Amino acid sequence: MIIVTTAHVPNALARDWLQHLRDFDTAHPGCHFEVAAQAPSRSLDEVVDAMRLNPALPLVQVFNSNRA
Repeated sequence: MIIVTTAHVPNALARDWLQHLRDFDTAHPGCHFEVAAQAPSRSLDEVVDAMRLNPALPLVQVFNSNRA
């Protein structure tokens, strides 16, 4: 089953939410999460930092939608 979820999470909780997903993914071998993050109010470095989890995500792809 594929479940598509859009989560509106305050910046301060972004890492906690992503870690929650990663913990569930790790605890259940049949699960695999693909995560996309959009945070126009945060810098690219901040978004990448929020996605640094333990255990690490196997692949991180970040799209920067901020316009100069």
